[in-house]
Amino acid sequence: MSMKKAFVVSMVAAVVGTSVVSAVSAAPAVKPAAAAAQVQNSSFTINGSTVVVRSMVKKGETLVSLRDVIKATGAQAEVHSGTTTITLNGHTVVLKANSTQMMVDGVKSTLAQPVTNVSGTSYVALRPLVSGLGGTIARRAGVLEISTVPLLEGAENPRFAGAGKLIVSKSDENGRTDYLVDTTSGKFELLLTTSGGSDLVVAPSGNQVAYTDAEGAVYVLDLNSKASRQITNDNSIKPELVWSADGSAIYFLQGDKGTVIAKLSLADGSIAKLVEDKVDYKENLSVSADGKKFIYTVTTLGTVTSDTTNIDEDNVSIDFSSNQQQIFSFNIDGSKPEAVKLTTTSDDKVFVLSTDGLKAYYVSVPSTDDQATLLSVDASQKAANVFADYDVEQAILSGGVLYVLAAQDDSNSVIYSIDTATGKQTKLYTVSADVSAITVAGSQIAIIENGRVLVNAGDSWRAVTK
Repeated sequence: MSMKKAFVVSMVAAVVGTSVVSAVSAAPAVKPAAAAAQVQNSSFTINGSTVVVRSMVKKGETLVSLRDVIKATGAQAEVHSGTTTITLNGHTVVLKANSTQMMVDGVKSTLAQPVTNVSGTSYVALRPLVSGLGGTIARRAGVLEISTVPLLEGAENPRFAGAGKLIVSKSDENGRTDYLVDTTSGKFELLLTTSGGSDLVVAPSGNQVAYTDAEGAVYVLDLNSKASRQITNDNSIKPELVWSADGSAIYFLQGDKGTVIAKLSLADGSIAKLVEDKVDYKENLSVSADGKKFIYTVTTLGTVTSDTTNIDEDNVSIDFSSNQQQIFSFNIDGSKPEAVKLTTTSDDKVFVLSTDGLKAYYVSVPSTDDQATLLSVDASQKAANVFADYDVEQAILSGGVLYVLAAQDDSNSVIYSIDTATGKQTKLYTVSADVSAITVAGSQIAIIENGRVLVNAGDSWRAVTK
């Protein structure tokens, strides 16, 4: 079992001027295209905007108006003696009228169709042109989506934040920087730079995020205004933040050992301790919609077996055989609130999830080479298989649906959805084994492949970072 599955700048402002566009369209006349090639107006999505581009299909390949694409992408173009030089985002494409030769960043390539002139307008194959300018093409609902926006490099930990937006992060020795990325164009903008703060946790509405600073104070950042407001200056350590279902409060584990489960009101900043049972090392907190039931794990540590009482001594012996992580539920609304132990097994338990605070879903990772499986368990302590067809590498929960990334073989992984109400399993995608993580929100899904974040674009996956 490989546990690797554990997660653009603005459109170029300068739009080509009338003189440049005229120069491109005024290239020396060449033999007209064959009558079978009919020019039509086609709607593309280019850098997030719907654009009408003149196009035609010639010998099964789509050719587009060079003038229209230059204008829509904001590229710069120069024409000399029938040779057009296009520059965009550090890339240079050189085309010759009526020629199949194309130079991309100084490297020669061959087009299947020559640059073709129709009624004074040059047409060139779409895909080689976009690729040469460093762009990408995907298809969604029958519409081609083209992006030539420079993409953010080295981003990680993608999370959807409303429709068509992802939050991604970049970390270095100075701290972490968070960005908001448009999933259609790849355009990105700075959200927050922090040193020692927590990850940004997206609210159910998708329009705000919560985080703590290095001292433990809690802030909420509005994704529309980009403004942050401090909710509390309480400086207790808060290792996990969980939004309430209605977005009015934030639950968190409190203390350096995650001993207490507490609730922070966004209205007045008050903090209420809900579970204070003196049990340390709580993690993986899930909260029910009514805010009264919790699922979490508790890790027991090794025990000192030597006679010495100074654990800093080199001769201290520790028995790690008792190291275990178990799943518990806690209902604060019961007549006698107390923790209920749901599991007793010694397997590793990762991606612990719950929809109602009573039943837990988790990935069981055996100590042997056997494949990991997705299980469910409740107060009966009887685990049930939820997904065991392939080696499970990640499970996430969104809108009452489980999404599973699993290794099918050495070359391919698969993504399944599982309805928690009916148990129905649906295979959604087969992806490369290089996919290391997924993230989902409603119908939106993104993957991380070889360090790049790609979003599903219907018939394909479109990179939004590089």
